[in-house]
Amino acid sequence: MNRIINLVVMILLFTTSFSQDLKTPSPGKSIVYFTRYDATGFLINFKYFDGEKYLGKFNYGKYLIYECDPGKHIFWSKAENMDFIDANLEADKIYIIDSSPQMGAIKAGVKLIPFSNQLDNYDRYKKRIFKSLEKGVEFKANEQDLKEDADELKDLIKKGLEKFKVLKLDEDSSKIEYLFPYMFYDKNYFKEKDLTNKK
Repeated sequence: MNRIINLVVMILLFTTSFSQDLKTPSPGKSIVYFTRYDATGFLINFKYFDGEKYLGKFNYGKYLIYECDPGKHIFWSKAENMDFIDANLEADKIYIIDSSPQMGAIKAGVKLIPFSNQLDNYDRYKKRIFKSLEKGVEFKANEQDLKEDADELKDLIKKGLEKFKVLKLDEDSSKIEYLFPYMFYDKNYFKEKDLTNKK
């Protein structure tokens, strides 16, 4: 009898951990979650930016909740390399960007992946994302530290945005990922139902 009760409790814990609600944006705002579920290079910090704005740095086991105005954004990250997302956000929606560690020459590189129901492995990815949120710690940057770091990163920010412009002008712009307004996180989404309406 005890085994049955324990089994039921475990099933309930498992199902609820992946069906949790994400933080709701303030009216007229958008929220972007920056996650990192892959433990590769777990000690390496990735730096995060919204255009010229420095958002902070964190390693594996943490995630960032960033509330911002809807519309166009250039989200990017710096590790051994730089990686970019050309984003257009819709108001009152939640978006998720996962930071995938990549093999680097000296330390881990980063690849930003817009998480959406358009991904082929959506269900598997969703479980991993929510597991990292459930077990992770929200990264909350100290405003004073951010300001001091941003002052030191002025040259890096300038180089990063210049690189983004060069990549956008390149005929092969596949090095830039895109986050479109419809790629928001929808907890009520059913993949089989929406495949015929894929944009």
